[in-house]
Amino acid sequence: MIFLVLLMLPFIEIAIAIAVVREFGFANAFFAWLVSLILGLGLFRTSTLRLTVGVAKAMREGKPPGLAALDGAMIGLSGVLFLLPGYLSDVCACVLLVPPFRHYVSNRLHKAFGGGVVFNAGGFEKPGSTGPSAKSFDSDDAAHAVLDVDAVVVEDKRVPPEK
Repeated sequence: MIFLVLLMLPFIEIAIAIAVVREFGFANAFFAWLVSLILGLGLFRTSTLRLTVGVAKAMREGKPPGLAALDGAMIGLSGVLFLLPGYLSDVCACVLLVPPFRHYVSNRLHKAFGGGVVFNAGGFEKPGSTGPSAKSFDSDDAAHAVLDVDAVVVEDKRVPPEK
């Protein structure tokens, strides 16, 4: 069924485009396509920054970074959908930009693809498992952590280039 819908998607987009041109005229339809293209480029370019900042904020707060990463990825996906020609993909992109719906989709995807994974100081593990770290990572732990290192002087043994 999904394969049939994906196969019919270009024909649906063309039919909607023809209906929009007939209803609003070619110039208005072209202007709407141009605006969605510019919006898609802007969203796609800033999505990596949003994703990075969201993941860093979640990790700083001691929360799992998965939901923040999915939220940023949804904004990037909406940018890609705006870049695709067609009005149906633009409507789907607009729906992904609405925060409650985006969070709902992110939560569903997170649960479907490993929402039970917990980020610990020793790595990733399922709740209740005995992994490298039995204690969950907490942001307060990082404030009181001591990093014990030894300093080593490394000398440059390369031969200087001749002039």
